Amino acid sequence: MSNVLNVVKLRNAKSDFKMLVVLAFFLVAISFFAIGFVYAKAPEIGILVKLLAIMGTVNIAMVFYVIRKFNALSNT
Repeated sequence: MSNVLNVVKLRNAKSDFKMLVVLAFFLVAISFFAIGFVYAKAPEIGILVKLLAIMGTVNIAMVFYVIRKFNALSNT
């Protein structure tokens, strides 16, 4: 019975990882899209630099999270 539960947990983890990768891709795409809109309307460059720093930090954190999840999944 435990073998069946392990297989179900592994499949669930794989599907969660696939969803995480898709959501990370959309987050990065939306953030670059938003930065482009702000760049088109930005009255000064200081706003753009702050926005790039914030969105870059969020994107880097998401990439590290995805890598950590991938390592945890590949170790099983």
